[in-house]
Amino acid sequence: MLTTLAVAALLALTATPDDARTSTPALPPDPVPEHIAPPSFPEHVVPVSVDSGDRQAEPGAGDMQRVYSAQVGADGAPYIRVAFGELHLPGAEGSSQRSYLTITSLRNGAVQYLDARAARQWAGMSAYFNGDRVRVELFASPETGPARVEVIGVVAGEWRTQPRSLCGGVDDRQLSSDARIGRIMPVACTAWLFNDRSNCLLTAGHCGPANNQVVQFNVPLSDSAGNPVAPPPEDQYPVDPISVQTTGNAGVGGDWSTFGVFNNSNTGLSPLAAQGASFQLAASAPAVAGQSISITGFGSTAEPVPAPWDSAQKTHSGPYLSVSGTTVKYAADTTGGNSGSPVIDESTGMAIGIHTHAGCNTNGNQGTAIHLPALQDALNHPQGVCVPLSLTFSYPFGRPGAISPDGEDTLRVVIGADAGVELAPFTVRLHVDDGSGEQIVAMTEVSDATYEGVFPPVACGGPVDYFVTAQDTEGTVYFDPRAAPGDPYTTLVGHSIVFAANYDFETEAESDWIIDNHISLLTGAWEIGIPLVGAQGAPQADYDLSGRCWLTGNTINEDVDGGPSRLSSPVLDLSAMTSPTFSYARWITNNSGDTDALVVEVSDDAGASWTLVESVTATDDTWVKHSVSLDDYIEINDRFAARFSISDNPNNSVLEGAIDQFQVFEAACFVSCTAADIAQPLGVIDITDVLAFLVAFTEGDPIADLAPPFGVYEASDIIAFLTSFAFGCP
Repeated sequence: MLTTLAVAALLALTATPDDARTSTPALPPDPVPEHIAPPSFPEHVVPVSVDSGDRQAEPGAGDMQRVYSAQVGADGAPYIRVAFGELHLPGAEGSSQRSYLTITSLRNGAVQYLDARAARQWAGMSAYFNGDRVRVELFASPETGPARVEVIGVVAGEWRTQPRSLCGGVDDRQLSSDARIGRIMPVACTAWLFNDRSNCLLTAGHCGPANNQVVQFNVPLSDSAGNPVAPPPEDQYPVDPISVQTTGNAGVGGDWSTFGVFNNSNTGLSPLAAQGASFQLAASAPAVAGQSISITGFGSTAEPVPAPWDSAQKTHSGPYLSVSGTTVKYAADTTGGNSGSPVIDESTGMAIGIHTHAGCNTNGNQGTAIHLPALQDALNHPQGVCVPLSLTFSYPFGRPGAISPDGEDTLRVVIGADAGVELAPFTVRLHVDDGSGEQIVAMTEVSDATYEGVFPPVACGGPVDYFVTAQDTEGTVYFDPRAAPGDPYTTLVGHSIVFAANYDFETEAESDWIIDNHISLLTGAWEIGIPLVGAQGAPQADYDLSGRCWLTGNTINEDVDGGPSRLSSPVLDLSAMTSPTFSYARWITNNSGDTDALVVEVSDDAGASWTLVESVTATDDTWVKHSVSLDDYIEINDRFAARFSISDNPNNSVLEGAIDQFQVFEAACFVSCTAADIAQPLGVIDITDVLAFLVAFTEGDPIADLAPPFGVYEASDIIAFLTSFAFGCP
């Protein structure tokens, strides 16, 4: 039932006073968000009372029958939406035994189809329709049982005007038709597709968006009076409120939103699939100014610009003026409705920011730079429909901490699939590279969705990179980890692993570690313990599930304030190692996206000086295992120590950190001491080597071809083996 959603939508739509919809407030002092005056396309609600009651198709009269039809509207409105109350649309989606609604514009015949799932996604509202009346029809098949539609209101559009933020006082924008850019209704903002994400967009924070809002692509010109004209329903997409991540109206340099929309209810396509293109995001806004940028969006107009250009897509280029922190400035024309537009670097075609604020009459229009840490964190942690559909990879036996160089270790992976994605048979591959070139192993399905592959022989003693790939039935290749092959998994290669330190913090004495709290630390010092479930920003369990870990502020309402608080390891002797690996699991929560960090350092002089390993500012909201080769950072000796520091100074964040599974280790390689040492364990000659030789000799394995003439297996090979066996190992 959608009554609650529909009524809430109507209340939200009627919350703006009528005078705010029709008047034009004075332009506030610069800088102001582009959406001010007024905050949205003015609309009002016309109550409607239309109820089909329970309707059922007649047996024998056809598979799909129209069981109800009614016209609703708002006289004189340039466009309308329908608000539904009770909706009952039984039947399986995609089945011939189902029910659905159609809403048809009486002006131009545009039609929207809504089944039960689509009606939920549209939150009890229809798409936008041009003109002032639509026909609502209910269709059902005989086997679905009673269906019902209730209409409780019509949202009617009105005319409005908006102030401008033009550079030079003349509107130099030109009409454009960039398929990547859409209009948010009814908030009069711009949104755009990015980084080939099928359903996810970017816009300004003060634009929302929110439940019952709609993104429209391929927007036509407005009518002769400047009223916005809706594209067909197949170009309209409802916002998924769960997907929205935003700062709201956070001010210049901090104003952004990322959000998702559901697939179109008519076509079933995502906006990326339908539009065929998206912007690529720059890593950061350029530090050097002077190049040309462009702003494309759905800004308002005023005379002498033709009225049909109002709220239609337009673009203008101008100089890039500066970047200061996370604020970009430029001299390109914008007006209300441009909020959320991409700031496009014309030299690369990439988006370098989000347009948010007017200000060209003083020092340039302004936007949020794409490198804002909080924005980047949100992009790295999508929500709702923004989470991409994909194949998923899990490892029931875990991923190996080390593998044998002899090619004996098996990797088992379980391949899952999101709804709408299907794994293609025989496409799972293990990719391995020890530095001498990639080896690809076809993984075998051993049970439903479970695959195994054996690591091939690789060079002993060093790290080896590996990753897994699989394809869906559409031919898309999925990587695990996702950043592979550029950032693969890594493991060590050796016959055994030698540890200098292996802390899980269950049995180690707390006194082995040193805590040093700065005088400015108020709360949140490092402590060892079991993570408290429900504590703000903290992990809900330790990394290895052994129970305890090091963490900050282990109470419900405590986090790091001030600081830093520093946690240092005992001094360790690594002098017997050649190239040890330093590994640890870390957790950080930083809700402000600023420079508050978890800092990891290492020392080769017992803590007299420190070398930076990493400084992590972005919230992971999960445990992350990190490993480095220590000889890339310090001298390997008997005075190794590690330090973990965290501070919220100035105190403006919910900041928490945690450390677990602290390890320093190295792979050990055993070299065969004689030709007869052909079976594990190497370095020992015994009956297992005799048995292995007999098998190899019988099967013509080259490992048993010990004497000339090579390529021939005869008595000379047996004599060579017995001689070597008798010599033994030192």
